[in-house]
Amino acid sequence: MTRHTPERLTFAALIDRHEAILFDAYGVLVNAAGALPGAAEAVAQLVARNQPFLVVTNDASRSPERASQRFTKLGIPVRPEHVLSSGMLIAPALDEHGARGQRVVVMGTGDSANYARQVGALVVDPDAANPADAVIIADEGGFDTLGMLDDTLSMILAAHARGQSPLLLLANPDLVYPSGAGTFGLTAGSLAGMLERALELLLGSDAPRFEVLGKPAPRHFETALERVGTRNAVMLGDTMHTDIAGASGVGIASAIVLTGVTTAAQVAAAGAHAPTYLLDGLWS
Repeated sequence: MTRHTPERLTFAALIDRHEAILFDAYGVLVNAAGALPGAAEAVAQLVARNQPFLVVTNDASRSPERASQRFTKLGIPVRPEHVLSSGMLIAPALDEHGARGQRVVVMGTGDSANYARQVGALVVDPDAANPADAVIIADEGGFDTLGMLDDTLSMILAAHARGQSPLLLLANPDLVYPSGAGTFGLTAGSLAGMLERALELLLGSDAPRFEVLGKPAPRHFETALERVGTRNAVMLGDTMHTDIAGASGVGIASAIVLTGVTTAAQVAAAGAHAPTYLLDGLWS
């Protein structure tokens, strides 16, 4: 296997090499306990330099306005226009699939459901007697998890028995997130994995799968690059299979920040799939 050793450097050195900075949110700027060390100072430095940046996050539970409010409350100067969440890709995806005005089940918060409503979708509860046209998994919170999964599984199976195939969209494919020092939680991608595995057991090769909207999907990265106006950008993340793989897939640089789920040992074992850079944190 071809090996690549990422260059270890500081945030200050990194921003001199690239025109635009793409941040992951959880594990890089924040965790469930609050702002991570250096995050406020790093973003403030970009604002002062008038350097383009975006928070490219798989968190589809908040609108850009709510996300901005949370960052600002934590002292991180992120405005709504600096946020590109996977939730913001829900409406365009529904539109592309001809799902304007259709009935959709949304697993997530009120903000998650509002993303679907932007194209006139009618958000409904899962009902095996009257299957919805689409199922969107946006977040792990905001609903009765086990009950919703059970009802959605039954609804998809009922639709399949009638020769129907609901559109399945996964806004947030993350499996886990850092909830604090040394602690983690399951997130939306894990819920999708449970449904896909159950459908595979029951339907075999006919089992439908979720279309991924958030990182590492190229759609998320290409939208971000269009917004910052350059491909000389670097993605700062804490997860190899979303942040780093996704950046590699669209041909841009990447950096693992060791304040989230990935360790230096895991980066060293990544071989050809290693990031371009390695940062201990956002402090310079």
